Amino acid sequence: MPGEPLISCTVPVFNGEQYLGETLDSVLNQSYSPVEIIVIDDGSTDGTFDVVRKYGAQLTYVRQENSGAPSARNRGLAAAKGEFVSFLDADDLWHPDKLTRQMKCFRDRPELDLCITHLQNFWIPELDEERRNFEGHRLADVLPGWVTQTLLTRRAFFDKIGWFNPSLRLGDGTDWFLRITESGAVVEILPDALTYRRIHHENMSMELGTRAMTSAMRDAQLRAIKASLDRRRQTAGTVTPLIPNISV
Repeated sequence: MPGEPLISCTVPVFNGEQYLGETLDSVLNQSYSPVEIIVIDDGSTDGTFDVVRKYGAQLTYVRQENSGAPSARNRGLAAAKGEFVSFLDADDLWHPDKLTRQMKCFRDRPELDLCITHLQNFWIPELDEERRNFEGHRLADVLPGWVTQTLLTRRAFFDKIGWFNPSLRLGDGTDWFLRITESGAVVEILPDALTYRRIHHENMSMELGTRAMTSAMRDAQLRAIKASLDRRRQTAGTVTPLIPNISV
């Protein structure tokens, strides 16, 4: 659409060849344009690059030593040319109108800092028995998307609130959203599920069979919450931005 702001979408990936193509297609098939896609390969050893190179000039590819998802997202932020930024994990999907509907929120509300959508989990066919076992469970319901995959915000907002904490291999999203809560940011939550999170054998935050939170993920979230409480006590509401020194 002529005159519309550029949105940069960062896709961090580590050994994600199986689903990466579907993820990239869901970004390319957005009804909104222009969209810049930045794939940050976090040291993959599988066929991830073979998937990426099929897209040619439709995306930007950056490879780094394996450093974790928050580091990869920060690398994407450093490379982003767009006024607005978004993120999508390499196994998840967007509704075709996700960015269009979020950008309308920013046009309608100039004071808006960020917009998130609701989220719908979906199971791969090989886990259909598990999907049936979770019918009626909250994990099968539409959930408020306090995760990076649903986010749209201005690139400048990250300089104000801080980037993702690269020391947190798990829980970096929780940590970042807690920081925006502390800041009093203006947030809009779209009521519909416009982001789809794939449940498969390799989900880091899930355990097979029960899909319960792993002890590592639970500990990471508890550390993020404790850090937030400590900041509130120490700074009485002010937030020091976390902005790593990254060159691209």
